Amino acid sequence: MASRKAKVQRLIRFFLLFAISILVVASTVLPAVTFAQSELPVPREETIFLEDTPGPFTAFDSFNTYIPNGNDFANGHIQIGREYLFLANFATGEVEPWIAESFEYNEDYTQLTFHLNPAVHWNDGEPLTADDMVFTINTVLNTPALGGAYSTEIREFVSEATAPDANTVVLSLNKPGPRFVYGFYGQVDGFNIMPKHIWEGQDPLTFKNNPPVTTSVWKLRDALPDLRMFIWERDENYWAKDIRFPEAKYIVYRNAPSSTDADYQEFVAGTIDHAHNIQWLQIQQAQAESPNAISGAFQDPCPRGMWINTQRYPLSNPEVRWALSYLVNREKIGTVIWQPPTVAADHPWSDWALLAPFLDQGVLDEHKIEFNPTRAAEILDELGFAAGADGIRVDDQGNPLSWTIITPAQVGNGEYQIAEDVAAEAAKIGVQLNVQYLAGAPFDEAINTGNFDLTSHWLCGAWLDALDLYQNYTSDRPIPRDGQRVNGGNWIGLENPALDDAVARLKVVSADTPEAQAAYVDALNAWMEAMPAIPVVQTIYVMPWNTTYWEGWPVDENMYTVPFTWWATFYKVPFALKRAGS
Repeated sequence: MASRKAKVQRLIRFFLLFAISILVVASTVLPAVTFAQSELPVPREETIFLEDTPGPFTAFDSFNTYIPNGNDFANGHIQIGREYLFLANFATGEVEPWIAESFEYNEDYTQLTFHLNPAVHWNDGEPLTADDMVFTINTVLNTPALGGAYSTEIREFVSEATAPDANTVVLSLNKPGPRFVYGFYGQVDGFNIMPKHIWEGQDPLTFKNNPPVTTSVWKLRDALPDLRMFIWERDENYWAKDIRFPEAKYIVYRNAPSSTDADYQEFVAGTIDHAHNIQWLQIQQAQAESPNAISGAFQDPCPRGMWINTQRYPLSNPEVRWALSYLVNREKIGTVIWQPPTVAADHPWSDWALLAPFLDQGVLDEHKIEFNPTRAAEILDELGFAAGADGIRVDDQGNPLSWTIITPAQVGNGEYQIAEDVAAEAAKIGVQLNVQYLAGAPFDEAINTGNFDLTSHWLCGAWLDALDLYQNYTSDRPIPRDGQRVNGGNWIGLENPALDDAVARLKVVSADTPEAQAAYVDALNAWMEAMPAIPVVQTIYVMPWNTTYWEGWPVDENMYTVPFTWWATFYKVPFALKRAGS
């Protein structure tokens, strides 16, 4: 792992020198700023101004995270607009109590007890109690169509939720769940408690939850479609005000402009505190141009990857999936396409030290991931998939090897370029791959209804434990069939008895036992042999910050939390920010 890190650092230094050389010999002409400072409807000097996804926000009157398209993911609601029982801090390795004080299991992991913080209250002044959490659990149990963070797992594990007193919640589990508690940690998202006095009597499948009542220090002030922004205002009656309280009075989450040049200009000028749609070389350029431009790098938990619909023949054949994997030129992608430069991914999760115990080098050596188009062609030849008159191979049922790779990344962005590069390599051996951009909601609909061949996006799943990934793709999970939407199901349709067996063994033992270690090896072997998702490259994100108004951003020398604005763990950042120069 150390050598991989060193390689990444060398690559970053090389490209930094390259970027600086460009700045020396050329100047960049940028278009005019597309957002006027006067359009911000709150005082700039009191506002943390963030951008997120350049894809358009579409839901400005709904904050129901339990239903499809009920909440725009990057509008701030999940990130800073609500709180979680615990906050998982992957940057420091800590799990911090937040609206809960502690939890414990019984001896056989069939009962999980939470102790809520009695000081917590909702932003309308009503106390948060155990009844709220029990109401939420029961709503999820009684409404199978509800999605949202951890709903599937709750229906899988919980047989009963009770509240012995106002601050204690007891979950009786129908089977051992030694890792079930993970879902109650705020990570990218996390289990969300409904305030009973707001949701009771509402249809959770249609309720818009507008404005959202939460325990967060941030309350929704405005949702402004014309400006593509959500404005969150500090709650002066926040329950933990004596413990932590942000200096900023407002946070704005806005769609990033589609033009990277316009985004760059706004960032350098200090119009915004975080630019979401500028490229790595532009970040280097901004730092050379402005002393207020800084950045922090962090490895994403999700390598870039290509998922495969294993229900579609011949993609249902692992040999075909391995042939596609051999067409991925990871070194080129990591040094030329993805910025900042990175290394190849040879397993389906991040290179975090936290996850290293779940790897087995013997398994990785046996199922070696590499760029080998010759071997890809040999596999297809051995299967009898010869080229037709048009040069495109045909399977044994007469179907051309012609598939579409869908991606939520716009043309020119990394994941789209990865798909294009793989398509170019595939064409050389008679496989036709078409690349199609689908915006967030259509992409989500396609994968959750099984209406896709391959994707190019992110290979997420393993966060605290490799089981986090594996257990989502066992054959007992709902699989989309006939275009029917499945929320929280096995959307790639994987049916693999060896993986099913290893996961079943892991679910009933603690991660540090010998039984678990053996099962982790078996699970990794089953996954790699099946190749249901092709690892491409490890993902490094560099987050640009502007210190004109606020200082204390998470940077390399002070990475106090994961710096991603779209994660729930970002909630800690506004508490740490101080007025510039104060």
